[in-house]
Amino acid sequence: MSSCVVPRIALAIAFQFTLASAHAANSGFQTAELLSITSGRGLDNVATHRWAIFTVQAGDVIYTASGKRIRHPADDYSEGFSAGDTVQAAISGNELVLRKPSGGELKMKIVKRARAQ
Repeated sequence: MSSCVVPRIALAIAFQFTLASAHAANSGFQTAELLSITSGRGLDNVATHRWAIFTVQAGDVIYTASGKRIRHPADDYSEGFSAGDTVQAAISGNELVLRKPSGGELKMKIVKRARAQ
C-alpha cells in the first residue's frame, strides 16, 4: 500500500464511527415536559450545598434529577429552561440528559422516578 492510502482508510473509518455515534446519541431522545426547576440542599450529604432540581415527565413516568451545584445565589441554575417547556430528553440508567435550548446537553443524576397519575 502506498503511504497515501493508509491515512485515507483511517480517516474513512473515523468518519464512520463519528456518524454511528451521532446517530446513537440522537436515537435515545424523546419529547418530554419540564414540570419544574427548583433547588435543594444536601444532595451530596453537605447541608450547605445547593443543587438544581429538575422534574421532567417523559411518557407516563415523572423523573426528578439533580443538576449542577449552585455555587452562588445569583447563578442561573435553570440553564435556559422554564417550567412548562417541551424538551428533548434521554434516559440512560440513572442519568437524565436534556437538550439545552441554546445547544448542547445537560446531564443529571436521577434521584426519583414515579408514575404519572
